[in-house]
Amino acid sequence: MTILNLKCGQTEFPIRIDANHVTLITSKPVESKLSEIEIVRNALHNPIDSLRLDEILKAGDTVAIVIPDVTRAWQKPSLYLGVLVEELNKCGIDDDRLLFISGVGTHRKQSEAEHRELIGEELYRRIKIVDHDSRDDSNLTYVGTTSRKTEVFINKLALSYDHIIVSGGIVFHDLAGFGGGRKGIVPGIAGYKTVMQNHAHSLNPMGSGANPDVRSNLTDGNPFHEDLMEAVAFVNPSFLLNVLVDENGSIMHAVAGNYITAHQAGCEFLRSVDLSQIPFKAEVVVASCGGYPKDINFYQATKSLVNAIHACKLGGDILLLAECNEGLGNPEMEAIYHDFETNAQREAHVKEHYTIAKFFAYMTCVWAEEYKIHLVSSLDKDMMKRVGIDVYDSLDEALHVVHQRYDGAYHVYVMPSAGSTLPELTGEEA
Repeated sequence: MTILNLKCGQTEFPIRIDANHVTLITSKPVESKLSEIEIVRNALHNPIDSLRLDEILKAGDTVAIVIPDVTRAWQKPSLYLGVLVEELNKCGIDDDRLLFISGVGTHRKQSEAEHRELIGEELYRRIKIVDHDSRDDSNLTYVGTTSRKTEVFINKLALSYDHIIVSGGIVFHDLAGFGGGRKGIVPGIAGYKTVMQNHAHSLNPMGSGANPDVRSNLTDGNPFHEDLMEAVAFVNPSFLLNVLVDENGSIMHAVAGNYITAHQAGCEFLRSVDLSQIPFKAEVVVASCGGYPKDINFYQATKSLVNAIHACKLGGDILLLAECNEGLGNPEMEAIYHDFETNAQREAHVKEHYTIAKFFAYMTCVWAEEYKIHLVSSLDKDMMKRVGIDVYDSLDEALHVVHQRYDGAYHVYVMPSAGSTLPELTGEEA
């Protein structure tokens, strides 16, 4: 029987499984009498551990607003930025005193159409928007070095403004514990060297594989997060605005104010909604990234894969719907897949020549040894087969293969929005 439709890119696939074998892993519903605009405005008017914007700013100040890139367009920046700019204008900050700087981190440069999508047509006509370039050393300023030896270089243009406001969305993050907050600055508008030095904490310093303390839903004792906090303290943004988006793509909550404590409050709200408790792990997990742009490339899709792994038994099957119309997302990932025969070789290379893309490419190879991974995707079948990942054109085709393996005697978790929902094991297996 058809249970529901799962998003893959811009399309959907119906999932047909015996309902007796299926459990949905979804977010808890959030009821609010406020509209999305009212939710954002309410957060701005009631900042956490901070003065209001009209008490921080004075007429004529310059303000650089760090915004996400197109891979985070699902956060609805065009909506919340409209509210933010309205408040800034009321403070006497005219449009020509504002700058949108897209914190692309180490991602690719964006097109004009993508800029329009991010901030909306009206704001695009009114306010200048630029992409950060992490590899342009001439546009970076050194601000300090963390205790873990990360050399922090930040966008020079952003630092030239009187105030920096960081915006974005809060989700679980497989390395930093949570997205949003400080990540708008690092990696958002940081130098390439800074980003790589920080992300290198994702490798296990005492053995092979990933650092066990670098993971979703963990900040205390997470060296990745703690290094980020030290790095961003050199910048000390004046204000933060972060939103939280539900499974339907609507803004359900927002936090504003102090970039540290407001973000922490948003993380606690996220835990209450998107942390889904499960009593056991299943033999099969069917997961959708949530459609475009969460599955714009495989690099982004791995965030959903990590969440799905939390719900799957070791050796089980994970079916991930990830269109990946822009391919892997980074040529370094293909090199890791193609140039090495074993994961030991891949790990040795990544430890010596660390980049984020290489790390996630290596980790997918590790996961492919631990689980049977099936992708419903446009990725090249031969390339992914080389590392033990099967690619299918349809969900029915992938489900047929899995069904033959278990002959009906299996349990299935279905995750319609695996990019945002994190399973937490609470049963005897925990």
